[in-house]
Amino acid sequence: MAHNAAERAARKRLLQARSAVLRLTLSHQLGQGLQPALRTLDRADSAWRWLKAHPLVWLGAGAAVLVWRPRGVPVLAGRMLGLWQLWRQVAPVAQPLLRRWLAKSPRSTPP
Repeated sequence: MAHNAAERAARKRLLQARSAVLRLTLSHQLGQGLQPALRTLDRADSAWRWLKAHPLVWLGAGAAVLVWRPRGVPVLAGRMLGLWQLWRQVAPVAQPLLRRWLAKSPRSTPP
C-alpha cells in the first residue's frame, strides 16, 4: 500500500512539474504573439500624449479641414460627437480594464 502511495505522489509531482513547464511555455508564446499589438498600443499612447502636449496641432488640423473641405465640417463634427458619446458610455468599463491590462503587460521599446 505504501508503495502505491509513493508512486502516486511521485507521479503527482511529475505532472505538476510538467504543468508548470507547459504554463511557462504558453505564457511565453502568448507574450511573443502580443508584442506587435503592445507596440502598436505604445505608439498610439505616445502619439496621444504628444497631441495632448501640442494643442496647436489640433487647431491647425481644424483650420485645414475648414479650408479644404468646408462642407465636410458638419459631417466630421457629427462623427466626432458620436464617437465622444460612445466613449462616454464605454469609458467607465473600458478604462479600468485597459489600465489593468497595460499594467500587467511588459512594455516594449519602440524599434
